[in-house]
Amino acid sequence: MRRFSFVNWTLAALVAVVLAVGLAGVGRAADVSAGYQSAVRQFERLRDDPASAGRRDLWKALDARLAALAKAAGQDRLAARILYYQAWTNAELADRSYLDADYEAAAALYGRAAAADPKNAWADDALLRRAVLLKERLQKPAEARADLETVVRRYPKGDMAARAAALLAGLDAPAAPGKGQDKAEKAAPDKAAPVAPATSARPATLIRAAVAESSTGGRVTLTFDRETTYRYQLLDQKRASGEPVRLLYIDCDNTRTGEGLPSEKRFEKGAVSRLRAGYFTPETVRVVLELDDVRQYELHAESSPFRVVLDLTGAPAGQEAGKAPEYRAEASRRKEGGASKSMDWLGNLFHGEEASGPAPPSRKGQAASGGGPAAKARPAPSEPAPGASASGGGADPAKVRLRLPTLPDGRPRGGSLVEQFGLSVKTIMIDPGHGGKDPGAQGLFGVTEKDVNLQFAKVLGEALRKNGFNVLYTRTSDVFIPLETRTEMANTKGADLFVSIHCNSHGEAESSGLETYSLNLATSQDAVRVAARENAASQKKISDLQAILTDLMLSAKTAESKDLARLVQKRALGGLRGRYATRDRGPHEAPFFVLIGANMPAVLVELGYVTNPDEARRLTSDTYQQALARGMADGIAAYKKRIERYANL
Repeated sequence: MRRFSFVNWTLAALVAVVLAVGLAGVGRAADVSAGYQSAVRQFERLRDDPASAGRRDLWKALDARLAALAKAAGQDRLAARILYYQAWTNAELADRSYLDADYEAAAALYGRAAAADPKNAWADDALLRRAVLLKERLQKPAEARADLETVVRRYPKGDMAARAAALLAGLDAPAAPGKGQDKAEKAAPDKAAPVAPATSARPATLIRAAVAESSTGGRVTLTFDRETTYRYQLLDQKRASGEPVRLLYIDCDNTRTGEGLPSEKRFEKGAVSRLRAGYFTPETVRVVLELDDVRQYELHAESSPFRVVLDLTGAPAGQEAGKAPEYRAEASRRKEGGASKSMDWLGNLFHGEEASGPAPPSRKGQAASGGGPAAKARPAPSEPAPGASASGGGADPAKVRLRLPTLPDGRPRGGSLVEQFGLSVKTIMIDPGHGGKDPGAQGLFGVTEKDVNLQFAKVLGEALRKNGFNVLYTRTSDVFIPLETRTEMANTKGADLFVSIHCNSHGEAESSGLETYSLNLATSQDAVRVAARENAASQKKISDLQAILTDLMLSAKTAESKDLARLVQKRALGGLRGRYATRDRGPHEAPFFVLIGANMPAVLVELGYVTNPDEARRLTSDTYQQALARGMADGIAAYKKRIERYANL
């Protein structure tokens, strides 16, 4: 009897110990998760505060905190994400200290993050970031190659696979030269590889040439593995049959063609009927585009990866058949004042069976660099024609504010350009910010910005449909979309308005309110803070600053976007009035990457603060979302009515 009691007592004690250990483990996991969320917010605050971001001790303190959390997480899958943020912390520190030891620490931690959970959605990002550090900062191309090959092999369907492949292609020069050009093939550029590079610098590789159609024109994107200089020229010529043809030439200096790049593509419909790519000289790749029914074009450079992008606008409906439309090069008109830079014109154009007669030497071309401040166009073989370079004139970007033209007596014209042309609004592209591996702001009660953005975007879409609008989305599920791609989607689909949905956050829980932004340089520290946080997911670098400022100050929809932001802000608050006490933070301007490049009026709405207790609860409330969405939809409808007022007179 005593023995039986002793056994029972022993078993009971063991069960109690097991339960205690289990409960302690659950509690520890909850503590680690809460600590991780808090550390992410600390990281965002530190990165977004210029004064604090320059202090090494604050970065090292955050590094130590994340290291302790990773140790406490043990084998939990959360450990991989903690290590990722620890690596990111060290990379941010390294970008300020320029110490190899800091870059080494960041690279090692990215490797640990990828190894801790290879199936994690961030594993390929960790490997790619590590490879970039090894290649660009630590000059270890062999180790970088190993990581890039792992990304391509292990994550072929991941969002980093294409970029990894592009970086791999740039690690080695392309294969040996091939055969020369045959006389019968002079109509197209020579596909043979060049004999030698143009300069001592490693040449760029043209990886891909893509054409995307839209209802209003199209977009041509040339993707390279590294930055290069390029020049372009538009010519009206005739085929052997006498039929007129409009050709746009793009010459890329010190460039080679990549493996698998087709020498020719034909298109049955759209703004581009034919695209050819090949060698014009041993060190220059030429891309030739045959354009159909195009009245306007704009060519610019983008980064990460480096791309030359050509946006085409189609001829107006009803234009007389066979009549060449008036063609305007946007880049040649992009001056805000100051002395313009000289630009090259493109001589020695090749002529084949479809072209007759020599190229007129008086034609003006453009010279453009890859976007970095130090990149320069090569001098032309003849005297350069005057004009504006693709990077704009001599105006100070920080002081530029675009205004409507005035009448001869100085009076402003009535209504915006959109109003004067009698344009309307039918299709709206809604952009739920963040998504996938980019969670956005981490709020109270487990609220995550990307989830609120998507949920509200769908509610807003329904409200807009009830107002008679067509609605499109950049995403309808939890997926990652690069910032730079979002307005490109709106342009391609021919949207009339672009509305990006976001939530705000702040280190102080008392911060609250609704605010609506349009694109321009920021005029307040708070606008700087918000823009810096929302721009964090971009791959753009400091070296891209000149191109970013150029795109920003040349935005043709600044005034219209400002009007849209004002009406959306006013009506959204009106929809909440009497039911919810929401602070009006007002309409503002700030340089959001997600708005740059939009061909239509575009705004970014910060719905509220997920770090504020009251607003965190409201933002997940169906009732609140519906009231806010109705107000925003009313604001957009009011904007539509406003711009149509002249057309209805």
